[in-house]
Amino acid sequence: HGGSTMTFFMNSRYQTYQRMWNFMHSKQPSVFVKSTEEGIARVLNSNYAYLLESTMNEYYHQRNCNLTQIGGLLDTKGYG
Repeated sequence: HGGSTMTFFMNSRYQTYQRMWNFMHSKQPSVFVKSTEEGIARVLNSNYAYLLESTMNEYYHQRNCNLTQIGGLLDTKGYG
């Protein structure tokens, strides 16, 4: 289990992201979800922040105005 966002934090060399990974990885109950839909539902129904790629964030925000992006991008890459 785990997607690109989880892999980003797990393999990061930046101390801040390493600390974030250690915190997320050690939390019980788990902060991880099995799907984006589960993460979105958790955001809408509780005090939870869900980290995901910006294109997915835009997709879900266009369909539900109760969702928003907080802060800037963590890791930008060009495609192609």
